[in-house]
Amino acid sequence: MQKKAQYTVILTVVSLLASIGVSSTFLLTKNTIQKKELAARTDALYMVLPGLENLPVEITPPNVSEQNRVFKGLNKAGQIIGYAACGEAQGYSSKVKVMVGIDSNFEKILGINILAQSETPGLGTKMAEVESASTLWSVIYGRELKTINWDSDESWQLSPFREPARIKKFGLSKKNKSKSQPWFQEQFKRKTYNQLVVSKIKDAEKITAITGATISTKAVINAVQNAIDKIKGIAQSPVWEINK
Repeated sequence: MQKKAQYTVILTVVSLLASIGVSSTFLLTKNTIQKKELAARTDALYMVLPGLENLPVEITPPNVSEQNRVFKGLNKAGQIIGYAACGEAQGYSSKVKVMVGIDSNFEKILGINILAQSETPGLGTKMAEVESASTLWSVIYGRELKTINWDSDESWQLSPFREPARIKKFGLSKKNKSKSQPWFQEQFKRKTYNQLVVSKIKDAEKITAITGATISTKAVINAVQNAIDKIKGIAQSPVWEINK
């Protein structure tokens, strides 16, 4: 009985210390995590609203949760580019969260950016993978290998290494604004709401599924639809019909 009591006390102390450690870690990293999430969402806004200048304008009512906020994007001339919001849906093994931008007529998708997912590695995770076109030459020297003119001195000149200039707004870089998107996300551009349909074969009018990850594909589509519904619910003026 005495040993059982000792084991109980030891287990209780260990559990208490572990709980304190986890809680302390959470409190210490909470602000950092929130800042990183904010930076990721801001970066995504510039991706899904091409041509966006300065700050996106939030148009949601007060006391709306972070995940349900809707933004309006303006270009240099102050004209509306479109609207953006986050959407989410359950995937095969995780919640899939996306940022979606649609045009000012609420008709076509301007772009999507997957903010978070933990789908099956090698299958569902392909939704966020960029197909690399880099070669050993481009990795070493910073440019793609071109056909060499052996009679030209210019062919032997190497591009100098340059640090990309940073834009201070939200920590966004110029490189990030124009970086390549995964093929899966690219196919959502210019699609309408009715074209958000899974196709297991390549179809320009639908969303081509990731091989072996149909459930993950459907999750992204559902998340995109969720975001569009949020945008329309806030930004689109209701059409009232008067019955005579």
